[in-house]
Amino acid sequence: MQAPESDSPIYAAVELGSDSFRLHVGRFEDGVLRLVATMAEPVRLAATLDEDGMLCASAMRRALHCLDEFRQALDAWRPQAVRVVATSALRMARNAALFLPAAGKALGRPIELIAGDEAGRLVYLGVATTLGAHDSAPRLVVDIGSGSTELVLGQGAAIRRIESFAIGAVRQSLTFFADGRLDAAAFDAAVRSSRSRFAEARLGAQRWQQAYGACGTVRALAEIAQLHGEEGVLSRAGLERLRADFTEIGHVARVRLAYPAAERASHLPGGLAILIGLMEELDIAELAPVHAGLRVGALWDLHQRAAAVGSAALLDSLTGPLGVG
Repeated sequence: MQAPESDSPIYAAVELGSDSFRLHVGRFEDGVLRLVATMAEPVRLAATLDEDGMLCASAMRRALHCLDEFRQALDAWRPQAVRVVATSALRMARNAALFLPAAGKALGRPIELIAGDEAGRLVYLGVATTLGAHDSAPRLVVDIGSGSTELVLGQGAAIRRIESFAIGAVRQSLTFFADGRLDAAAFDAAVRSSRSRFAEARLGAQRWQQAYGACGTVRALAEIAQLHGEEGVLSRAGLERLRADFTEIGHVARVRLAYPAAERASHLPGGLAILIGLMEELDIAELAPVHAGLRVGALWDLHQRAAAVGSAALLDSLTGPLGVG
């Protein structure tokens, strides 16, 4: 795989997520990010954590194989700079210290284990640059991951507050829908549990007429909701219709057969329960999906650093968490 000729430098972002590993390769032309390659592989780290918080051997083998494929792609594209971040599952895993050096070797780049605050910052940067950073209205950005959920309050390009919650779609699904069955009682319990986790969110008392969802869970649910007549956003009434629909279908496997979007977003019923609880607790009227998130934010972060310090200085300074391609 050869990168096309261009004067614009290429950057790459790799996310070692709790459910999937993902790679974005992009360049900036006239202030616009253009993705030139993407890769994704489900590795299911969070779902394979055992009772002692250890990653299982098969999941680690899948992960290392995936990272070796990513390394080959990065070697072909030869990006000017690469940022590689690992998120909540590897923060939680007790044997992460053993896995991460092997992962870095397989990828050929150093890996940064980031906290929820940094994940939220990158997600917000991706959303703000996609929507336009000059809008002065307050923004609430929601990122429901497989292992954690980040809420970011900002205004324009500025972040006012980041809150990270140790609740994600995988754990919620495994807790309340472990056998795959979707019934009203299990959904009610999952929503109550979700709502209780966000009760301490300190994002102000205002009613959010609209917030933004920067994650695969929100995009998948919005795609399914459109089939039921929703107009590109998720309303609380629309989410209740989805809950009723999932309950009527009755099983996770049948939801995946009914909706291709559910196949792309692992553990979607758990994500739906989290989103219903979140919108109820924070009094959010609508949630609009945004096709941007952590990896887009990481690419913009690299680009902005390069613009601030100059390309040559950037190449000299990228050590530790940031890796030169």
